[in-house]
Amino acid sequence: MALPFPRLKTILVIFLFVIGHGPSQVWMMDPLTIASVATAAGSAVSAGSAVATATMKGLVDAGYRVTCAIHIENWTRYPLLYPTVRLKDGALNGAPTEVLPGKREDFAVLMRKRAHAAAGVYGTVSWEVSGVKRRFVIMLSAPYNFDFHSNWLALGMTRPGLTEVANGNKWFDHMYYGPVPKTTDKVDLKFQRKRFYYLTDPVIYRDSEFEVVGVMTNVHKAEIKIVFRPVEGNYANLAPQIRKVLGLSN
Repeated sequence: MALPFPRLKTILVIFLFVIGHGPSQVWMMDPLTIASVATAAGSAVSAGSAVATATMKGLVDAGYRVTCAIHIENWTRYPLLYPTVRLKDGALNGAPTEVLPGKREDFAVLMRKRAHAAAGVYGTVSWEVSGVKRRFVIMLSAPYNFDFHSNWLALGMTRPGLTEVANGNKWFDHMYYGPVPKTTDKVDLKFQRKRFYYLTDPVIYRDSEFEVVGVMTNVHKAEIKIVFRPVEGNYANLAPQIRKVLGLSN
């Protein structure tokens, strides 16, 4: 049975109390401040300029069993530019969208299974985080059959200085099949990964600069919602629109 898809900002506030509390490091948080940032983003973040070439309903009406739409909110002051898609299987509907600071791009990426194929949608999508010389990477797996497989989502960042997109399916294989890197590991791409089957709690990637929160529905017409934001306390890197609502100088 499909679970209801909750509002991402509500999930974000609920889970802020546990984000970053792991065995190797503890992050001290002020829930009032966190809640204020989420509330400010709720009023400051506005729709971007992109227009999807096809809606999810259009793909469903066309008879595609497996579809996947990615919605992204950028709470940082850094534009997410040069989107690049590497599909292991599936097809892309329209060009992926850049996500500017303080903007929300619905249908930033829209994908479907290949026509006349009993296959799902698998691959990676990445954006260059302009100004910090890193890439933000999403790995997604939306299978054709749930008897043996489930929806999976992984979120990660390349190491500082790495903006080149890996060839072929290297990132997908790393993020889907490989072990989740430890904080101390010296690797080009670190990530967190989660299966979306019974539980649809967020998957959260966090490092010293950024925090990325994502949820994915557990159905064949999958939707992914992501918030890309500065790490807690790093308010200087919030989008100007959010800082203005918070009463912070830009």
